[in-house]
Amino acid sequence: MGEINWKDKCWMVVIYLVREDGKVLLHWNKNMDTWIPIGGHIEPGETPMRAARREVQEETGFEFDFLEEPKIQGNSEIIPFFRFQIDKVPHHNYHMTFVFIGKCKKYFEKKGTDKNEKLKWFSESEILNIKEQMIESVWKAAIESINKVKKSQI
Repeated sequence: MGEINWKDKCWMVVIYLVREDGKVLLHWNKNMDTWIPIGGHIEPGETPMRAARREVQEETGFEFDFLEEPKIQGNSEIIPFFRFQIDKVPHHNYHMTFVFIGKCKKYFEKKGTDKNEKLKWFSESEILNIKEQMIESVWKAAIESINKVKKSQI
């Protein structure tokens, strides 16, 4: 049986938080010089959903519901993430990322994360106006997240 090389992998979560008015929250990552969703590393012993909740709490203090909650089937918990993404990152080798969508239910005016990175709520049109300055997978997922939350409210 082959072995998986875990040494060059970082396990991550990101979450696209969407407000009831259809705006999605992104933060300015100074290392990448672009807007990205809230997220970070999964800590030892954490599930991806737990890590997403912790990252949102640490970085914003906002309350949210996952667009889809886990389902229990017998002894299994089925985690309904939006997508699983593998990114080649120069300083971390590979990011193995669980991507979630959340419906922000309690938020307040906040200009930055816990690391003093800018926070901004974007409408779909605002994202489309600056998409050339963003990572393609981010702006596409942000718009898709907005539309999925809108659809869930119908």
